[in-house]
Amino acid sequence: MKRSENSELAQRINQAFALLEEEMPHTQIIDRLMIMFGVSKIQAYRYVQQAKENKSYIAVPEISVVFTVKLSPNLINRVRKFASFQGTSIGKVVKTALEDFLARKDHVQSKETS
Repeated sequence: MKRSENSELAQRINQAFALLEEEMPHTQIIDRLMIMFGVSKIQAYRYVQQAKENKSYIAVPEISVVFTVKLSPNLINRVRKFASFQGTSIGKVVKTALEDFLARKDHVQSKETS
């Protein structure tokens, strides 16, 4: 059985929360989650437990996809060192850098069109 992505996990926990809100017996919720998501009884139980702990719906993160780019070895090494120094992943460093860069570009473009 493959592990679910964070967005898929959030959706499953939210479904468990929705069923809890209907005040359905836990055994029925677990059975329903097993059928809906094709998971084991233990995993369905975990979704219910997490939904109970959260006490509300949780945000569903956007899915991530692989995006390949060619970069110079020097830039790659700098990104690796920075990620290691920050205690994070290369993907998170690149994602944050691109989001910041695009936010600045969007800000500049909106000023230009005003």
